[in-house]
Amino acid sequence: MSEVLLELESVTVNFGGLTAVHRLDMNIESGSIRALIGPNGAGKTTVFNVVTGIFRPTSGSIRFRGREITRLNPYDIAAAGIARTFQNIRLFKNASVLDNVKVGRHSRGKSNVLGALIRHPGFKAEERDTTEASLAALELVGLSRKKDELAKNLSYGEQRRLEIARGLVSEPALLLLDEPAAGMNPQEKQSLLQLIKRIQEQGITIFLVEHDMKFVMTLSQKITVLDYGREICTGTPAEVQADPRVIEAYLGKEVG
Repeated sequence: MSEVLLELESVTVNFGGLTAVHRLDMNIESGSIRALIGPNGAGKTTVFNVVTGIFRPTSGSIRFRGREITRLNPYDIAAAGIARTFQNIRLFKNASVLDNVKVGRHSRGKSNVLGALIRHPGFKAEERDTTEASLAALELVGLSRKKDELAKNLSYGEQRRLEIARGLVSEPALLLLDEPAAGMNPQEKQSLLQLIKRIQEQGITIFLVEHDMKFVMTLSQKITVLDYGREICTGTPAEVQADPRVIEAYLGKEVG
């Protein structure tokens, strides 16, 4: 059996009188592609936010590689090996493509401000490593030729891939993708699908939120469906498509 990489146990998130996520249990196996789907407001991005430390769960626990991370800060979770992209693209638009990726490497850095000021040999070696790793990430996502372009000059699909490169450069074991195909045309989606498969082949586990059901069903090995913050189904794409609760709550006529 595959190793369980991420474990959510009875995770609940309340905002005042609103329960965004209710007692969610989930195990994500190492090397897999796992999708989280559901209607708007189902709690999907909230799950991503508690996994990455942006929100603290009201109750329950989250373990990564067997280590409790429920109360860690976002930068500690990133350093532990979890990276993410966001539903709304978050780039430094007036910085170069390469510099945008380098930012994602800082969680691996050891140098301090003094080392940077005096240009300590360790700092210089770390900078070389950051550049090399950033160029490798850009090569993987197909943007190495545009490393000197300003991020704002990239197409929408390229900006999405740039965000993924910034996540990859931190060398995560788990990459969370929040609606990566949103706004893409069919050709861009096909290119993204192939990219995610290449990332999986690098040994990185993928946790995906996405509304495009064809994209999700093609890519994912297992899918969890949320409705009003509650899990209503977990299974293979075929099992999810056939589940009456999922059809009623979300898929409807999409599954024919």
